[in-house]
Order: sequence, then C-alpha cells, then structure tokens
Amino acid sequence: MATLSNLLGGGGAGAVDHRKEGLPLFGLYGSTSDQNTHMTFRVFDSGMKMCGSPWGAVCNSTTNYRFGILGDASHAYNMDDFGTDIGHDNLTSESVGDHSKYWKSVYQCDQYPHAQNYTASRDGFISWQNFHHYSSHFEYDNGWTKVNHVLPEGVRPRRMFCNRRNSLREMYPGNSSCPAIDHYDYTSHKLDNTNTYACGTGYNEKNKMLVMVHSADEGSSTAKTIHIFESSKCLNKVTKIKDYFANLTSTEYFDDTWTTQNNRDMTVAVGNNKWVGFGHKNGNNIRYAAYNCKNGDSLGTAGSGRVYIGWEDFNGSTTTSYGANEGSQYYTKFNTTWDGTWGMIFSPYYYYGCGLTGWCMSLENPRKFISVNQTKTSRSNPYLAWGRTGFHGGWSDNTDSESWRTYAFSFDPTDSDHTTTTKVFDGSTDSNSVIKNDNTFKGSDVTNKTGNYSLVESRTGLHGGNYTTCYPVMAQIDWWGNFGNTDSNYGGMFGSDAE
Repeated sequence: MATLSNLLGGGGAGAVDHRKEGLPLFGLYGSTSDQNTHMTFRVFDSGMKMCGSPWGAVCNSTTNYRFGILGDASHAYNMDDFGTDIGHDNLTSESVGDHSKYWKSVYQCDQYPHAQNYTASRDGFISWQNFHHYSSHFEYDNGWTKVNHVLPEGVRPRRMFCNRRNSLREMYPGNSSCPAIDHYDYTSHKLDNTNTYACGTGYNEKNKMLVMVHSADEGSSTAKTIHIFESSKCLNKVTKIKDYFANLTSTEYFDDTWTTQNNRDMTVAVGNNKWVGFGHKNGNNIRYAAYNCKNGDSLGTAGSGRVYIGWEDFNGSTTTSYGANEGSQYYTKFNTTWDGTWGMIFSPYYYYGCGLTGWCMSLENPRKFISVNQTKTSRSNPYLAWGRTGFHGGWSDNTDSESWRTYAFSFDPTDSDHTTTTKVFDGSTDSNSVIKNDNTFKGSDVTNKTGNYSLVESRTGLHGGNYTTCYPVMAQIDWWGNFGNTDSNYGGMFGSDAE
C-alpha cells in the first residue's frame, strides 16, 4: 500500500528518487526546404509511439508573419530572416559556426538532459533561442570539464559539477557564463600535486567514488596523475561540495604516461566494481583503457600495476575527424543507457559530427568493452539513449517514399564478464529478420577488447514529417517524464532516504 511518505520521498526504504525518469524519449523534426509551407516537430517514446501534446497552426504564406518557433533565432536571426533551413541543411564537414547544420552533429548531445543548440520538451515544444555567439557560452568552451556520471536506473545528471585545475565547481546546467553555485579547492586532499590541470573526471554514485585525471597542462602533455577519492557522502546529495571531501573514507593516486592530442578530450567512466574506463580522442583515432582503481589493495602508485591490458586503439574505420584540439567545444562525449548498465565514449567518424567512432563498456565492469562504428560522412544525427539498455541515432537521410530509419543497438544488462564475447542486439529494415523464423538472435557476438561492431540501420515505420523531400533531425528531450510528471524543468531532488 502506498503511503504519503514513500510517494513523497520520506520515511522508510523504497522512497522515490525523484530524478528517475521513464524510458527515453526523442524528438523528430521535419520540414519542407523553405520551412514556409510545412514544418513539424513530434516526440516519440522508445517504442516509436507518439507522445506529447498535439498542436497545429495555419499560417500566412509569407514568413513576414511569424509566431512560435518561427520567431526563434535559427529561423530568423535577430528577427531578420536569412533563409536558414535547419531541416534540409546537410552537415558534412561544417563546424559550430554553421548553426543550421551543426545541431545534427554527434557532438550536440551527451548524457546530460540539455543539448547545445536547443531546448526540447516532452510536450513537443522545441526552441533554438539564440546560441549564435558561441564564444561566450559555457557548453562550447568549458563543457569538457563536466563530471561524467554513472547513476542509478532512469537517472540523468541533474546537477552539473565541473572540474578544472584543482577546483570543483557546481554550475546550473546549460549554456551560460553565469556565476557558479558553489566552489571548492580540493588541493589539500590530493596526495600528490605534481600535475595540477584537471582534464577528465568521473563519478559513480553507487560506490561514491570520484576519479580525476590531472595533467601538466590542458594541451598534449603526456604526464598524468589519477586521483581516487571515496567518501561516505554522495556528491549528488551534499549541499556543499566540501562536505563530500570532508567525509573522505579513502584516497589514493597513481601516475602514468598517456599519449593524447589534447587533454580536454579525456573521458572517465567509473565502474560499479571500482575499475575505471578512460577514453579520449587522439587524432582520427579514439583510445580506451581500463584501470583498477580499488583503494586499499596495495596496488601502488605506478599505472603499470593497475592497467588491464594497456591502451586499445579503435578497431573500426577512421577518417579525418576533429576533437578538442580543433576547439574545446569538440570534446569527446559520454553517454549511458537508461538502466545505467552500459556506457559509450564517442566522437564523430567524419569532421565535426558525422558518423560514429566510440567505445561501449559495461559500467558494472569497464574491462568489458568493444568499439562501435558508423561511417556516414553526411546526413548525420546525434546518438541518444534508447529503450532500457541501448542507444540509437545517426540517420537523417531523405524520407521521401521511405520511412525514417535509425541506427539502434542494445546490450544485455547482465553481461559484464570481460572474458566472454559481448552480445549486441541490432535491428533491420525488415521486422521478419529481427523476429526470426528460427532460433538465432539478430545481432553480433563481438570479441572483447579487439572486436568492432558496425552499426546497421533499423526501420522505424515513422514518416519523416513531410510527404515529399524531408531530412528528419533527432532532438534530445530534456525531461522524459515519470509518475505522470510533465514538468521539463524539474530539478531532480532526492527522496529523503535514497542513497
């Protein structure tokens, strides 16, 4: 029987964690080439069923009359129409300066609920506002300082901690240069201060472990010190950051030499078993390694005594692609499945946003990992969490006389044994090949460490949004909803005894 206390987060065990969301949603935008005669934005759940609030409008034939999203900057910069087509414009080799193309980039989204260029709610409302002046906005310059979180099922980060030099700061999520909420200099808690430039940080809420990579600079220095903190306090529950460090239960570090083109690409995934996956872009390549970060096991301060098998180079196809060395806004991204059992460290296959080069790893045991690859050089889309334990995205090709497709793949949430192959489930353009008339599964058994999974397209059955030429674009939804809650601005507070 439900009680007021467990519904509202007080009282006994089983209190609601109000950050928890339902299964992932995504938006799909489609339009005519002139955006004048037809434009649509729809929100779908993980089963490709439409949700959100239906709406419609009949407009004058000229864009001189505008309202709603037609008044946004991507449609009319400073309300002076410059003919931008955010639906049909094709991202190939363009960078952030091409605003109408870049929102299709894989760099657009990560595990955080907000996107770089826009805000989209579960009710089907999307707004681009005006993010044209990138240089002054947080996400583009300093988004690489964000802490990568491993969180409970259905939870995305609702607090943003940013680590730079020897300071951890809390910011409000999004694009701004507004003041920090909190600041803490943790220098006194480090056991070695040789390297002072934080260049990648991960946190695991289950074991309350915070792992930081410090280097000699924010550029290409190879010297690395990895600091491991464990606390009795959850970082996402403390009122002040200092409370986490004031209640440390163990602290260790180790040194190593890691080759990287730019240290701002460093990404950290802290596993539930206290092994940690480190990944970063290096030239056209993306590298990954797992290290034992268990405190109290007398592992020493040398990385050689903690590394699993050494750094693994990407096992799929690569071509010209850019990361943080070409601009800190192109930092390597991190995302997790809805259930928190698998993570993905990724960057584009081509230039600033097309295709996919990445590593997927078990977040129970980061020693279990495979590379994933998609070799598109145009018509890209971001990659988002999908279903309970998968990802999808990448497809923005013409849906004229075709249904919209996506690259969807999923993992076995119980598969964390790094000595066995990784089972990857995938889709098809034909449901009969997914639900087969035999006893085989649709997908691949991928060799751990050295195996690569090449993504295959899945047909969704959805129309693109316009009856003729249309290049649908996917959008991140800022609140997937839960318990009937449709408030996209919900702050994500805990139930009182959720740990």
